[in-house]
Amino acid sequence: MKRPIAAAKSLEGCRDGILPSIGVVKLSTDIGNIDGVATVASVSRALQILKCFSLETPELGVTEISRRLNFNKSTTYRLLTTLEREEFLYQVEGGRYALSFTVLEIAAGIEAADGVREVILESLRRLVDRTGETAHLAVLDAGEVLYVEKVEGTWSLRMPSAVGRRVPLNCTGLGKVLLAGLPPEEAERVVRSRIWESRTRFTITDSDQLMSEINLVRDQGFALDREEIEEGLLCIATPIRDDHGVTCAGISIAAPASRIAPKLEEEIQAVVESGAWLSQRLGPLARRLREAARVS
Repeated sequence: MKRPIAAAKSLEGCRDGILPSIGVVKLSTDIGNIDGVATVASVSRALQILKCFSLETPELGVTEISRRLNFNKSTTYRLLTTLEREEFLYQVEGGRYALSFTVLEIAAGIEAADGVREVILESLRRLVDRTGETAHLAVLDAGEVLYVEKVEGTWSLRMPSAVGRRVPLNCTGLGKVLLAGLPPEEAERVVRSRIWESRTRFTITDSDQLMSEINLVRDQGFALDREEIEEGLLCIATPIRDDHGVTCAGISIAAPASRIAPKLEEEIQAVVESGAWLSQRLGPLARRLREAARVS
């Protein structure tokens, strides 16, 4: 059930179709232009505010948001009030804001489309049953790996991952698989246009070395993260392809290196076969995953 929205009270007493000024964004003088397409700046700003909320920052105040986005505080307040009234946000203790269940309701429309989510979850469960390890599905979004599904493994020691979490491309098996799935010239552009952060002593940060790794992944059909994002952690990933062979997403398992290394070849085979099974089951529907993602 959605949280009650106090800001809705400001609508009381409206006459002649005129709304109170607080929380109302005037759109008629707010038209902009991006790549030749007319846009509404206030809508863009409101969406930027929603994007500020994440697993790491589930609650934010007016000042935090205005500083992060370089918005005027009064503008930020009006936008937050509007989002609260429309039930995208609700206020928590201390006057801070958090996402409401409206966001989940909208997201449910993506998950339910054509039964894609159920097929994905079936594939991940089968992989967990076969390996015992936590399984993920992720897409390439805005130049990062974005986890969109996860099924926990059967071991008591589990991975600290979560749906909605973002991780770098260079130090994860999923990131390498997704980079390898790009057209070669696009992968080259992404790899050489960045300064890659080191997470452990095993992280690949050199562009030439990373490109060599990506080319290897493209040839062999799977990628490994050998303690590159977190020491002691080993991941195996493989692509999910549509009916034209284009990479749309990736699936993986992650586990302590000490547990997975002794049976590495067996686990690689399990991941690769699971990826092939899911690719075949989804067929052209796999393109939905790619179409929703952003390269950079």
